[in-house]
Amino acid sequence: MTTRGEDRRGMGGVRRIGLGVLAALLLSPTTHEAVAVAAAAPRVVATIAVGTGPVGVAIDPAAHRAYVVNEFGNSVSVLDTRRNAVVATAGVGNEPGGVAVNPATRHVYVVNSKSNSVSVLDTRRNAIVAAIAVGSNPVSVAVDQAHGRAYVTNGDSNSVSVIATRSDVVLATISVGNNPYGVAIDQARHRVYVTNRDDNTVSVIDVPSNAVVATIGVGQNPIGVAVSQDAHRAYVTNYDNKSVSVIDTCGNAVVATIGVDNAPYGVAVAQARDRAYVTNYGSTDVSVLDTRSDAVVATIDVGNDPSGVVVDPTTDRAYVVIYYSNSVSVIDTRP
Repeated sequence: MTTRGEDRRGMGGVRRIGLGVLAALLLSPTTHEAVAVAAAAPRVVATIAVGTGPVGVAIDPAAHRAYVVNEFGNSVSVLDTRRNAVVATAGVGNEPGGVAVNPATRHVYVVNSKSNSVSVLDTRRNAIVAAIAVGSNPVSVAVDQAHGRAYVTNGDSNSVSVIATRSDVVLATISVGNNPYGVAIDQARHRVYVTNRDDNTVSVIDVPSNAVVATIGVGQNPIGVAVSQDAHRAYVTNYDNKSVSVIDTCGNAVVATIGVDNAPYGVAVAQARDRAYVTNYGSTDVSVLDTRSDAVVATIDVGNDPSGVVVDPTTDRAYVVIYYSNSVSVIDTRP
């Protein structure tokens, strides 16, 4: 989930833990007195320089690659996640933003907002192999591997383009709310969740029928969305409300609202750890949510204007794009 530079001008939250540690109280085995034992907190372990104006990030865990979209560089930086190093750079269209990986076809989909297109990157050669015309001002993209589809939000067309990932052609165009932005897939329930910025809503699309089956009211200026399959929850960042709306995907209703820091933007879920990570674009931090209690349990300093975020489930590392620093902060999420 990403956005254009002019949309990212943001407007505190919980106490920051930065790179410090938390202390746990235990009894000394010899004196039976309380002693402080350091417990590691989530922390930034690396910073990687990328292109100009990085906004979006996606990951292919099996290939040990992350793909960072550079909005003003009109490029994608390819990261080796084992070495935390850029190993290739590929040119794409004008003002790219959203990005998603399809490991099944070894393709990466990059949305070009000013070109009204999606560039298709072959990960074996790190080369562009196709350009797909979509709607006006496309913003974000998500891939449904099970059905072989990619969903692209078109901000100025108030629509979602559905792409067949085997043939890279547009199969359908679905009308949604005003100024659609973020998009996420619920593989378990065969649903697509789309944030509509100007309506303060989320459209729910049924994958088999390509029809909108529900519209859910959320906070002001919803941007990012991520789905936890196991918990049957969708998390929506409300940029103007300093909050995250939690949607029960079984009933398609908001069941909780979590306060975070200024201008929450991107969101990613780590299902195995029962955590969600929210970038606060108007601050310098990432809010860590406990998805069982719907509470903020940590805040991690990462740098000015964090935007996109993704979690590698195989290494428990989160990759946070730092827009104005032209970099990526790598977080070790393990406690």
